[in-house]
Amino acid sequence: MNTRWTRIPILTVILIVALLLTGCLPAGPATPTVVPATPTPTAVPAAPTPDGWTEHQAGDVTISLPADWEVLALSQGDLQAVFADFQKTNPELAKIIGSAEALQGVALWAFKSAGGDAAAFADNLNIRRSPLGGQKVTAMADVTPAILDQYRKLGFELGATETDLQIGGHPAAYIAFSYPVTLPDGKSAKVNGHQYLVATPTDLWILSYSAGPGNEDALKPVFERSAESFRAK
Repeated sequence: MNTRWTRIPILTVILIVALLLTGCLPAGPATPTVVPATPTPTAVPAAPTPDGWTEHQAGDVTISLPADWEVLALSQGDLQAVFADFQKTNPELAKIIGSAEALQGVALWAFKSAGGDAAAFADNLNIRRSPLGGQKVTAMADVTPAILDQYRKLGFELGATETDLQIGGHPAAYIAFSYPVTLPDGKSAKVNGHQYLVATPTDLWILSYSAGPGNEDALKPVFERSAESFRAK
């Protein structure tokens, strides 16, 4: 295992998952020592956008989601202004994000439109970037065991894991897990997480999908299809 590479990305992924539970995300980690960059692999064109879905572009990333998802696409500009506008139009969803500081380093945050109780847990997607500093990732199987070990220590219930995926022509991995949450009404529930890690030559992209109680079966294939559409420049 290339432990020099794994330290920072693993820490980043752990913080993302742990702090998403409180709606607070940290600023990006320090950049590792730069080594010569590797050639960029051939990009794989995205599949056609499914009927009833919308393709979204935010900075360097493109992804497709069903039309009933509310998308907050971000550039790292005036996050205070972006968050203030989002609070006005989507106050309940803004509560999940928590603050403008939580948007630092986030490329896109999307929420499935609530059909009923807007105060209940909102199914969502968070896309975040962790710079690799020129270090090359060729085998996701070299880094996922340490990530899984940390998730166990956090008390997450682990599900399926795949380490030999390709998304957009880049090495990718998939991790399924679940964790307990307390809903606004005080009741305890289980949230199912579906995380895709995509290693481009310059960044590790973390796609974190979360399905609320009772929504797992319907959303799992949606998450998978959406992740397959992910492309990064």
